[in-house]
Formats: sequence, C-alpha cells, structure tokens
Amino acid sequence: MSLRRYGLGLLIGLTMVAACAPADPPAETLDSLIARHIEARGGKEALESIETLRMSGRAIGGPGREALVTREVLPPGRVRTEFAFQGVTAVYACDGAKCWYVAPLSGVFEAELMTEADTSLAIEQTDILGPLFDWQAKGHSVELLGKEMIDGREAFKLKVTLAGGGVQTDYLDAESAHLVRRTSTRHVGERTIELEMSFSDYRPVGGVMFPHSIASSDTSSSESLEIVVEEAELNVPLDAARFEFPG
Repeated sequence: MSLRRYGLGLLIGLTMVAACAPADPPAETLDSLIARHIEARGGKEALESIETLRMSGRAIGGPGREALVTREVLPPGRVRTEFAFQGVTAVYACDGAKCWYVAPLSGVFEAELMTEADTSLAIEQTDILGPLFDWQAKGHSVELLGKEMIDGREAFKLKVTLAGGGVQTDYLDAESAHLVRRTSTRHVGERTIELEMSFSDYRPVGGVMFPHSIASSDTSSSESLEIVVEEAELNVPLDAARFEFPG
C-alpha cells in the first residue's frame, strides 16, 4: 500500500491533531513544565470541557496541490478527516473499533479497512487533549531530555512513549510552553516515514489555544504538507453515524 493511496489522509489527521506563560525557572522539572504547558493551552478546566472538535482549512502540498480539509473528533475513538481535491472527496475515519478510508484519486471508491498498524496510528488522533495531558493515567511515559534550539529559540525536549508503543519527541518552547515541534517514526502503508511537524500561530478557540499553522514533512523524502486552519470549533454536535464503516 503506497503513501499516496491513503497516507496523506493519516498525515493530514496527525498534522491537524495537535495542540503565554512566564519564562521558565532556572531548574524546570518535568511536572512543572507540563503544568505550564497545560496552563498555556488554557488550563485544565478548559481542556476537560472539550467534548468534540471540528477544524477546517487548507492542506497545501505544493504548487497546484491544495485541498480543502475538514477534521472532526468525537471521543472516544472516533475521528473523520475529509479532503476535497480536483472535485472528489477522500475520507479517512475511525468509529471507535474500525478505521477505514475512501480515496477516489487512488482508485479506492468503496470503503476499505485500514491495516492494524494504520488503525493504531489513526486512533491516536482521537485524543483531543494530546498525550501530555494526564499522561500517567493514559499509560504513557514522558522523559525530559534537556533543551535544544528550535528556529532560534530554546525549547525543552521531551521523549514521549505512548501506551500503544509509539515513540515521539515533543519540543515545548521554553518561554511560552507551547508545542512547537514533534518528530516521530511512523509506518504508513508500506513505508516507514520520519515525520517532523512544526506548530505556530496559536490562537484561542473557546478558551483553548490551538495552532493555526502546521507544517509537516517526511524527512526521508521531499514530501511536505502545510495545514492552514481557517476555522476551529469546540463542542459542536457531531453525529456518531458519520464515523461508522459504511454498510
């Protein structure tokens, strides 16, 4: 299975998923850093009030390659990403148990189930609050590895091992505590990709800060994608039937 066939949908979903504190103290601990990160996003109470998420915008893959994208998340375990390009719409969705896709431009006109590996990857996208929020209760592990310079600014480097076995590295800006970069190794279809995502243009949505500009790239190839979020909505009604495998 090629990246072109359905990897773009997973990449879009990961890219859209995501997620102004005082300067960090001289001896930042893991607990204090994550606490600042949660506060910078809007605070624990605001984050816990999120029940659904819908985001829409543009996915830009290069000259002449721009798609309209919508992503909806209905916990637990339900996510649906659509992108419209050249008059057709591709869908990548999970209903809490099964993950499936339709990709007309790749010749997939009827819904097909994703592989087990891609299902695990897609379900990660249903965590609206992100892996750092309540990470111990979710079964993740997090390790503070020190600091690095990211685009000319200091950032804390965190190794995040997900309960499902995936490993990613998150970089939190040392001043704002916002997530500014994430790197991970992902298996998409028949390929292993080294994924790097950068997050910027944070804006409040219903009292919670979300990045409105996300750039992602496969560092092992020339493939890249930029997401420009034009609208984000919290706690909108979402019909569970939209996430179910057709038929």
